[in-house]
Amino acid sequence: KGAVKIMTKRNRQTVQENRQNKKAETGRVIKEKFEEGRKVPPLTAKNESQRKALSAFETKKLVILSGSAGTGKSELMCWWASKLWCEGKISNIVIVRPHQQLGNDYGAVSGNDTLKLLPFCMSMLMKLKKYLGYGILKNNFRMEVAEGLFNEAAGIQILPIEKCQGMSFGPDTLILADELQNATVAQVKALTTRSEEGCAIIATGDNLQSALRGKNGLQYLEEALQKHPHQDAEIIRFTPKDNCRSGIAGHLAALFETEGNWEDK
Repeated sequence: KGAVKIMTKRNRQTVQENRQNKKAETGRVIKEKFEEGRKVPPLTAKNESQRKALSAFETKKLVILSGSAGTGKSELMCWWASKLWCEGKISNIVIVRPHQQLGNDYGAVSGNDTLKLLPFCMSMLMKLKKYLGYGILKNNFRMEVAEGLFNEAAGIQILPIEKCQGMSFGPDTLILADELQNATVAQVKALTTRSEEGCAIIATGDNLQSALRGKNGLQYLEEALQKHPHQDAEIIRFTPKDNCRSGIAGHLAALFETEGNWEDK
């Protein structure tokens, strides 16, 4: 029995060494066994705007999905992130969003930044679980930003946009910036200048749902890229005609958009 235990330990060490050598040779993180072979099912575009978005993901480093609610903007970017992850093309998914909401602030919340933003990010996390699977999301989700210091990869993490200033997002990283209509101009400037070579950003938002007075960060970014376009950036605008929700939800989304801003001002 003792010999079997020693042999098992040696085999494990050999496997670990081989994995480390392979990682050193390729410069990429070798994912755990349960991730290998998982394939994200294809996603069929439901309208022309979605088709443009899926095409832009392939070639652009900054893609902005702006416009109407219920058009599948978050679904698209979570599907794309999951696809790249399972194909081994990215090692980091960073969910960035403002700590801002419609209506009155519900007060202080205990815990770290992840716990404070978790309720705002549940929709995106549920979509990632849908495509990645429970096991991958659970084993790669980082509750503390500092965990990235002690792992081969930062994994999947939530970051308040207010704290991205001074940070750098390196290769093999995809940033999912959600609800940017609630980010300030300064915050969006800080976020979009953090990416290094090999990093991509997908940003979503709906200017009609902004909780801010005056020009918000998403609006500023769209206007800036319209005046000064770049080959690596693309804006896809969604309208009520792109709404994917049926029944009363789709009806009300279109109705509220015709009324203008969602926030009481």
